[in-house]
Amino acid sequence: MSKKTGVDIQGTNVWHPFDSTKVLVHGKRMEAIVNEQYLPPVVLNLDVSGECQYHCPHCHHRRKQVRNAKLEDLPLKLARTLPYFLQNWEEKGERVKACCIVGSQGDALLYEHLPMLLKELFFSGIETGLVSNGYGYDDMLLEYAAFYSKFIGFSMDAGTSKGYKAVKNCPEDAWTKVLNNIEKLTSIIHNNRLRNDVGWKILVLPQTYKEIYASCRLARETGCRYVQIRPADLPEEQRELINIPCVEEQIEQAIQDFEEPGKFEIVGIRHKFTPDFKRVLPKYCYLTPLTVTVTSDGKVYPCVDRRCDNVTLLANCKTGGWQALKEAWGSSHHLRIVNNALNCYGQGPQCRIRCSNYGYDKYFANYFVQDNMDRNLI
Repeated sequence: MSKKTGVDIQGTNVWHPFDSTKVLVHGKRMEAIVNEQYLPPVVLNLDVSGECQYHCPHCHHRRKQVRNAKLEDLPLKLARTLPYFLQNWEEKGERVKACCIVGSQGDALLYEHLPMLLKELFFSGIETGLVSNGYGYDDMLLEYAAFYSKFIGFSMDAGTSKGYKAVKNCPEDAWTKVLNNIEKLTSIIHNNRLRNDVGWKILVLPQTYKEIYASCRLARETGCRYVQIRPADLPEEQRELINIPCVEEQIEQAIQDFEEPGKFEIVGIRHKFTPDFKRVLPKYCYLTPLTVTVTSDGKVYPCVDRRCDNVTLLANCKTGGWQALKEAWGSSHHLRIVNNALNCYGQGPQCRIRCSNYGYDKYFANYFVQDNMDRNLI
């Protein structure tokens, strides 16, 4: 994070998983989007569990209109057939590359069929990102995560046991158990000479923003590869409780004291927020077709940030199987959702939600829509 909007705080290595320029790798898909032709998405976001052991007051999902509803877990039939479906969903030489496994108002580690799903996705050539609170790991699941996941994220948000309990509303043993799980996981990775893409994730919160430096130190001590720090999407009265210079100073000091390029890196993500940590809202949602989100009840939504919003419901795979998603993708119904529901008949989004795709949309608008870089004159 930096005092200037759009500039992240990072060390010498700019090649990390949190840099939005990686979207430019998928130029063929973006060229198609310009012409409203949707090729298969790059990544399928999969919510597998509707339950959670924690009750985080800042949880993005719990603040939505479904916050009082308990969602079911992903049906076993959908989990068993997903790897084959993704492996074979191809058009014009493009297919789904990855699956990001999280939870619908819940934690992915509570899903009983997760080990099977991780393994089958891996052997189907689908890269997997697994993000959780880290509390539900057992020894077998740690092994499966280490061998079959590309990125493994832990939502931490604190640097002390006291701070962790304050922002997580978690079981009493959670802090110690999660730290032990991270150490076990990184030991498995190290001992088997696997690629280490373990990420320690920090939201900047009023209760724990003074613990960022300590949190970075623990991330290094437990063997993590990355620390990702970003503002939380908070109401104004909570944002005002955060001393932003204190946040920036801690990140810069942590980079100076702990970072080791290629082994341990800290990134403060700021490009989706203003200098005072307000969310930056996109003028237009262009790149929802790069991803698709399936919630644990089998319903499909084009926008990851508006999952569980019936206005954006694209298909129902619980009743129609994965073929329902394939048939709906790029259909007139899909185009109506993007143009009318998400972009308000061409006026741009009015949802006021922090946009996960904002960084990608910025590059797309400048490179492909407006061609401000004269991209063909290399």
